[in-house]
Amino acid sequence: MLIALLALFTEILPIIFYLVFLKRNRGEGLWVIFLYCIVSVLTEVLGGIMHLQIIFACYNIVQFTLFSLFFYLSLKEKKFKYIPIAGAVVFYVIAIRNFTNSNFDSFSSSLASIFFIPYCILLLYEKMRDSNIEFVYYDKKFWIIVAFFLYFSGTLFLYIYIYTLPERQRSNYWQINNFFEILKNILFCVSFIMRKPEKSAFSMDSLDT
Repeated sequence: MLIALLALFTEILPIIFYLVFLKRNRGEGLWVIFLYCIVSVLTEVLGGIMHLQIIFACYNIVQFTLFSLFFYLSLKEKKFKYIPIAGAVVFYVIAIRNFTNSNFDSFSSSLASIFFIPYCILLLYEKMRDSNIEFVYYDKKFWIIVAFFLYFSGTLFLYIYIYTLPERQRSNYWQINNFFEILKNILFCVSFIMRKPEKSAFSMDSLDT
């Protein structure tokens, strides 16, 4: 119970830090993550009050949409931008077919993780190759990508096997999700607090001139 409350509390923190450091977060596409954090908090509140599975089904689709939009906006190579679009088409077909399930749609959640893990690797690859980024860990989006990667890697097998477990054990194993939720939100806060790196007068591009 304590870790669940802590997870809910940490979902509010990124919203606060984004607004407090709003000037630092403009023009980075981080508004998508801010919007996701708001949707996440609203889902937790409504789900706790109404206890309707359709709320979480809608959240699953909205979450995938926002994350895919973030990756689409962040990718620079045009040929890579088609990847989240194609992934979204496949996901929507499956998620909508399972939309009316009375239980948690573990298959769609697992599929989202399977899509987003390679998305993170692809975006990190682009960041590492970007000559305009002197140190990748100074980039605000780097911490968002790491947050995604750790969260979806850590919860993938939980989503796959959660409904193969006896009902009494599910709440215990769900603490894994809460732990990675906390970690993800802390990394979001790190990204929102960071200053934008100043452009160095000396860069790899200057070597070509």
